[in-house]
Amino acid sequence: MPTRRDVIRGSVRAVAALAAGGLAAGALIAASTLPLPVVVAEPPSTVVQPAESRQLRVCPGPLLSLADDAASAATARSVGPPALAVAADPESAAIEQVPLDAPDNAAAATDGGPVAISAEPGAVLAGMLAGAQSQTPATESLLGLAAAACVEPASDSWLLAGATDVGRSGLVLLANPGEVASTVDLRVVGETGAVEAPSGLGIVVPPGSQRVVSLAGLAPSVRTPVVHVTSAGAPIAAALQHSVVLGLEPAGVELSTPVAPPAMRQVVPGFVVADARGVAPDDDHAEGDDHPALRLFAPDQAEASAVVEVHDEGGAVVSQVDVTLAPGQATDLPLGTLEPGSYTVVVDADAPVVAAARSTVLGQGEDPILADLAWSVATGALLDRAAVAIPDGPGASLRLSNPDDEEVAATVTIDGSERSVAVPAGGSASVAVQGGDRVILDGVEGMHAAVTFEGGDVLASMPVAPPGPLDSPVRVFPQ
Repeated sequence: MPTRRDVIRGSVRAVAALAAGGLAAGALIAASTLPLPVVVAEPPSTVVQPAESRQLRVCPGPLLSLADDAASAATARSVGPPALAVAADPESAAIEQVPLDAPDNAAAATDGGPVAISAEPGAVLAGMLAGAQSQTPATESLLGLAAAACVEPASDSWLLAGATDVGRSGLVLLANPGEVASTVDLRVVGETGAVEAPSGLGIVVPPGSQRVVSLAGLAPSVRTPVVHVTSAGAPIAAALQHSVVLGLEPAGVELSTPVAPPAMRQVVPGFVVADARGVAPDDDHAEGDDHPALRLFAPDQAEASAVVEVHDEGGAVVSQVDVTLAPGQATDLPLGTLEPGSYTVVVDADAPVVAAARSTVLGQGEDPILADLAWSVATGALLDRAAVAIPDGPGASLRLSNPDDEEVAATVTIDGSERSVAVPAGGSASVAVQGGDRVILDGVEGMHAAVTFEGGDVLASMPVAPPGPLDSPVRVFPQ
């Protein structure tokens, strides 16, 4: 039988247990209600510049014409050589220009072909080599001005331009400056989705040469083609030649290079509108080429929503359009009627997209029709410095676009003459240049740029692209 002492001892233990439980419960309640200390450790990192390598740019070569006569309906023939310009920093650097073979061009022996521009490691500062070309054809099928930047070869790129419906033609130009063969796949998407084109797969491009592929042969009667170019083996420098013929009259030509890779924000700088003529964004019948439009595609094969803003040079939003992109389909979005001038088009989407904008110029006369067109592509953000080569062309302008919320003062040096250029927040600034100018940009990190040409009945645009991954700085996090 328990003694009185045992009873007391048990009672004390019970009370102690209850007290401990209460303290534990109170501690849990306090822990759940009181704010806990926050400890944030910023991982150490540093930005390093990759070892200098041989820098390389490839120019697309002369414009080509197809089916000039029935006997050579499947043969491409150039219509004269383009004018070529090169810029580098330092200016005294030795630049090598190597022509590539062009077996698909019947007139390559006379007009030449693509040109690979390169500099030995250390001869040119990283990302400070640039090349560009321009050409003004006047034939029965080609008329207008086409300008293009020389690009770095890549194993994955996107071309957004052109059409293959009645009166429109396109040629995909694939240049391989490498020392080994490249196997290229061309996948085309249009307004109704992916296009079955087995002939676009497994295209072999020999080293040091260019292949020419008819876009109409891959995707006939497509109004909004988007071409995804991938390669195995050597990387490829891709371009898309687009031309228009209305009735029997040529009505514009353009040579478009790859757009910025898919991203949730895209910026199209230097979008020049020459004529106050347009189509409302909600018009379901916006066909043809004679109005400003934005081509969009979301590669993720899922529905995407995007907000498209058109900024004037002062940064004001003059047009805003909400658009829903159908899964797997390319869209040409009319941008309405814009006053003549230079604009920046900004796309913010909830999924990665690719983008390019089309503008046009009308000819003279009582009933003017399309005379020329330009495709302005979305560009990547620049690093702090950039080199720009200016080819020949009327009314050439360097367009700097600033998507940030604060004004930026950039330094533009033209053939050794330096000037400061204020670029307003959300806006852009224009600097007059001319063919042959060597332009060096400083203090332009995060900005976007393009070179445009406008004069009379011609219009053209070419991007100023940042260096590719091999030349770009890399942020390193130690383990």
